[in-house]
Order: sequence, then structure tokens, then C-alpha cells
Amino acid sequence: MRHLFALWIGFLSLWGGEGYNGKSLIITLPSPSGMVITQDRNISVLSHPSIPQQGIVILPIDYYSPLGDMNLTWSAPGKTLSIPITIQSVTYPTEILSVDPSKVTPPPEALERIERESTRAKEIYAHFTPIRYWNKPFIQPLDSYITSEYGSARTYNGTLKSYHGGVDFRARTPIPIIATNNGIVVLAEDRYYAGGTIIIDHGEGIYSCYFHLSRCDVQVGDYVIQGQNIALSGATGRITGPHLHFGMMVHGTQSDPLDLISKLNALFETPKENYASISVH
Repeated sequence: MRHLFALWIGFLSLWGGEGYNGKSLIITLPSPSGMVITQDRNISVLSHPSIPQQGIVILPIDYYSPLGDMNLTWSAPGKTLSIPITIQSVTYPTEILSVDPSKVTPPPEALERIERESTRAKEIYAHFTPIRYWNKPFIQPLDSYITSEYGSARTYNGTLKSYHGGVDFRARTPIPIIATNNGIVVLAEDRYYAGGTIIIDHGEGIYSCYFHLSRCDVQVGDYVIQGQNIALSGATGRITGPHLHFGMMVHGTQSDPLDLISKLNALFETPKENYASISVH
């Protein structure tokens, strides 16, 4: 066992991993204990969903993260490991959009509301619930075409510039929206930019977000199960037409939701009974 652990340590120290701006990196560790220390935060190591004796850490990489090499440190009782990673750039598409001018230059009376809603959302995303509700692979909240990808560089009305923090699914008429996984509803209300909004806490720093809804069918505090109808799509908030905006947050940072789902779901696959199962995703 000590020999295998030493091999694992050497593998991670030498090989490290590659991360990409706007996406999440999942690192597999030989023990579900301790934390991984980054340049700006400490991230708890979680139990691997299908191999309890192993651990994982989900590292969200900010859209504007500097590119290049960085070192992480895994610190656990009796163990310290340096994990080198390299942050690389993703070429995201660009979009030029026209929306209601008030959604680009809000009237003075809306500014307090916008600030209040922003502060509340940050408080929610910063909270770490030490319970895992996501005990199965994630699913998409809507079976439809994607009309706007995550990370698109956006220009609104020729002035406001930002990037798209989620994925847009086409929904020309109100369509039932389902929960991507089990969790607790922590926000269900109309917001200035996002319109009808639901946020679900899946535990362990993972949140899913559903925007521009025409109707919310759940309320704060509700426990929802994967596949449960939670709302109807709509055309509320800052929009160019009816659709569902679906996003995911990890440890307070936006992450490409479909990429994150793919990586989390891979953890539920049957591992190979050899050392090749050790990996950095």
C-alpha cells in the first residue's frame, strides 16, 4: 500500500494537469481528506462518488484567470503534495446583441435593486454546504438546441461588454424546466437582469442556476430531486428572445456547465482495476 501511495504521489507531482479558463479541473487524490491550497483559496477535498477511499477536488478556473503555470498544494494529515498545473486559453465565440436599453443602462431607481440582488447571489454562491445531495450523474435541464454557448464574448447595444456565464437553450414557448440533480432551492424570485430565477444548492460548493423563467414552481427551502419540474421557461430579464439560461457555480466561480457536468458524471463510471484509473481531469 505504501508503494502504491508513493507511485501516486510521484505521478501527480510529475504529471500535474491542464486547466482552461472558464472551466473546472477535477483532480483525483489517494485519500478523501485535507484540502488543496491555491493562490487565493483553500478547497476541501471531497469523497470520490464511486471510490470512497479516494478523494477529489473540484477546482474552478476563472474566465479571466492568468494563463501559465501554477502550483497547488494538497495538505492532509501526514501528507503534503505539490501538484503543478498549467492554465491554458480557450477560444470562445463572440456575439453582438440588442436588448432593451434599460437592461444596459438601468434607470437610477433600479440600481439599488441590482446591487441588492448581486450581493445576495454572491452570498449564496460563497456558502459551502458540507452535505452531498448530488448522488447520481447530472442531467440537462431541458432537451433543446443550444442557441448560445458558455463563454461567448458579448457586446450589448454596441457598448456593454461581458461574457456569457452559462448556456442558453432554445425555448420559444414555455417549456417545463427540470432540476439537473438533487438539491435544496436557495433562491426563487424575479431579478432585474436574470428575470425569473431559481438557484439550487447541490451541496459541497456546487450550485445550478436557471434564468429568464416565466414561472417558478418551487420555493426557497424545497428539496428537489433530479428530473423534477421546477419551472417554466420564459422571456424575462435581459433577453433577446425566450430561452433558458442554465449555469453552474463552483466555490463561488462560474464554470462551463456542460463541461462540468461531463467531468462530474465521468466520476460515476466504473473505474478500471489498474493504476491507469489515477487521473487529473
